[in-house]
Amino acid sequence: MQKDISNNQIVACTFLQPVVIGMGFSKKTSGLELIQTLEMLLQKYQYYATDIAFPAFKQQDQNAIDLKKLSIIPVHFIPHEIMLRLQPQCNSYSETTYHHTGLGAVAEACALALIHKNGRLLIPKMIYNKISFSIAIKGDPL
Repeated sequence: MQKDISNNQIVACTFLQPVVIGMGFSKKTSGLELIQTLEMLLQKYQYYATDIAFPAFKQQDQNAIDLKKLSIIPVHFIPHEIMLRLQPQCNSYSETTYHHTGLGAVAEACALALIHKNGRLLIPKMIYNKISFSIAIKGDPL
């Protein structure tokens, strides 16, 4: 069973794969749009999110604050230095994102920051409703 991430409802379904989600998004996207899009994505792929990761530079953005309030899933803010160190492990690169943030891959680096050594990326980067997502299996702590 899965809990709806915004209102804690129980939803009957088949076994869902637990994953961590890295996200990148524009300030123009509302917190409600973020949570609704994340819920659609999780339902579509039958995943259950255990953690959400954003870049630390989003910490003061209203949409990130709103999503954190709406979500029952723990939200982690990943420091720029950690994301920078993870860039060589990222499969995607965006020149536009690099120009704005100094990072070529945001969502992917966020997801990588939360996985253990035996974790792995399931979806390195996808854009769904103008929001970047990276989905990973966390793995077990060694």
